[in-house]
Amino acid sequence: MNKRKLILSAMQLFLIALCLSLVTVAWLSNNKRIKTSNIGMTIQPVSDVATLSCYALRYDGTYGAICYKIGDDAENGEVLDVEMTEFDRIFRDRSVNTPLIYAVELANVPDTAGYYITIKVPCSAKFVLPTGGTATNNYDSSSSENGFVIQRYISNIVSVKVACGGQITMPTPTTTQRVQNNVNVFQAQQTVFRSITSGDAVGQFATVSGTVYSKETSVRVRLSQSDYHDKLYDATDDEGVTSKHLMLYIQFDYDQALMDAFIEHMMDDSEGDVAFADDLGLIQMLVGTGGN
Repeated sequence: MNKRKLILSAMQLFLIALCLSLVTVAWLSNNKRIKTSNIGMTIQPVSDVATLSCYALRYDGTYGAICYKIGDDAENGEVLDVEMTEFDRIFRDRSVNTPLIYAVELANVPDTAGYYITIKVPCSAKFVLPTGGTATNNYDSSSSENGFVIQRYISNIVSVKVACGGQITMPTPTTTQRVQNNVNVFQAQQTVFRSITSGDAVGQFATVSGTVYSKETSVRVRLSQSDYHDKLYDATDDEGVTSKHLMLYIQFDYDQALMDAFIEHMMDDSEGDVAFADDLGLIQMLVGTGGN
């Protein structure tokens, strides 16, 4: 009798384990990651400030932090755009190294009180698509019985931040190996950006407030002269001209509130990985008084 009960108990445990494994496999197979198209980085200076070089830093699960040099000289390894690291919807602890960070060396930066370095990034105005309607940049889900979905544009799920730093040795650009200096610079800038949570240095194209969804056609982030004064350094460019230089950092990263809103209103929950298109326009940099 005891042997029969033991056999039945073992069978029950086996069936429970089998059911749990099937549920786990189904859950993991339904794990959806969010991807983006490559983000192009072309800065148009609207002032006497010059951009000498531009690098992009992103984290790769295989190689670690990777550095890319932005430019059109493909033969020397330069690239015009870079893809953001994927966002894992379920295992969110894996999505801590998702920022795409651009490092831009500026020359001839004015050290004038009351001046700002302003970065303007235009984007698509479309945010949500009400069921049976047309895409719009403003929507209140409580005022309609129709559902809605968030448009698949990068600007609808990311925030933008700007910071600055002093002279550094830029990492070795590579797409095939982990370089420790890449990791050091990437992690150092992540620490800086994590401390920036509000103010003029932070901007986002889309916002969610309760049931109200809204979208701007551009975002503006800026640094004041008092923010960057201590980071200026004297350097000489390739033409032998010495001026005030500055390392400007621009970060694109997933916004958690927008990610949660998107996940709730997925276009088709049966899909696997979901890709967002790059709708960001030409980035403008202006240097001047507060009205820029």
